[in-house]
This record gives sequence, structure tokens and C-alpha cells, in this order.
Amino acid sequence: MKSALDTQRKFCEYDVFRVFLRLGERGKLDRKTLARVCDLGEGSVRTILRILEERKIVEKGRKGNVLREKGRAYFQRVATIMSPIKRVKHDVFKDNLPCLGCVVRRYEKDKIASLYKARDYAIRAGCNSAMVLIRTREHIKIPYVRKWNFDELKEEFETKRGDLVVLASAEKTRISENGIIAICTYLSNELNKIFERICKL
Repeated sequence: MKSALDTQRKFCEYDVFRVFLRLGERGKLDRKTLARVCDLGEGSVRTILRILEERKIVEKGRKGNVLREKGRAYFQRVATIMSPIKRVKHDVFKDNLPCLGCVVRRYEKDKIASLYKARDYAIRAGCNSAMVLIRTREHIKIPYVRKWNFDELKEEFETKRGDLVVLASAEKTRISENGIIAICTYLSNELNKIFERICKL
């Protein structure tokens, strides 16, 4: 049987992680600003902040919400695994939808062989398109595919050999970002553990 929170909830675990990421990236933010930058209702943000406070990830100050020591430690670990998610200027998917991306620096190498699963996670999160690329010595390309490269992304992302570039597009930026988080937590077991500790609903 669903709890009252489940019935009324208008956000998901990925939204909780996005609020956590914004606080890590920007420092102190009030609820109204968080609602705007995360594309969530203020009621949802209030509930998310309560969850994060209960888990000792966030503390509420007079002028806004900040990560506590535990939250900062988690954020530092996340930052070694994935870069901040950002808007991609190139229309990689040719669908005229907002495309976001990030670089994944640490991941399970065996998951490269089944990247279709990673894409499925993003599609389930509501994305229109998603893709995982790898930086080789010279190119950014689809793993195991010689024909095409996406070297125009070198202008947008700092990558070194072996890094993955995760991309997703959707009608809403929020959905694209959720899709990228879904892929990243699939690719990195360490990130997935952090995600579950912070965001499990």
C-alpha cells in the first residue's frame, strides 16, 4: 500500500539528487531559487529539503539552505566521478530539444559492452534520446563504432582518454537532467551507492 507521501509526491529520486547537486555547485540557496533552478514546485522542494535535513545532508540557515559536512563530503566524491551537468550547444540528436551532457570519469569498465541498458534508463526517466560516447586518444565517439565521431563536443567538454560523455535530450531540461543522472548511476557503482544513501524514497 502506498504511503500518503507517495500518493501526493510530484517529484522523484532524481529530483532529490538534482537539489543536492545544485546546493553543492552553488552553495547557499533559498527555497524559491531552488524551485526555479530545479524546475520544481516550492512544495516539492520543501519536502525534498526536509528529507535531506533528516538525513543530515542539508541544514537550513536564515538566508538559505546549505550542505552539511556529510553532504559536502558526498558532493566531493560525486565531483570526482561526474562533471556538472550542462546544456550542450550542438544539436547532437537533431531533434531541436534541450540537450544536456556531462563527463563521467570513473565507471565500471564492463558496462561499456552494454551501453544500450544505460540508454534505456534515460528513456524510462522520460528522455526522448540518450547516448554514451567515449573519448579515445583522438576522438569522441560511440564505443566500438569506427564510422562516426562527435569531435565537436571537444569544444564543450574537457575530456581525457577513457572518459565517457553522457548526453540526453527531452522536452524539459529537468527530464534531460534526470535521464543523465539515471545513466550515471548505472555506469558507476560508487555513484549509485551515494545516490541511494542521499535520495532513496
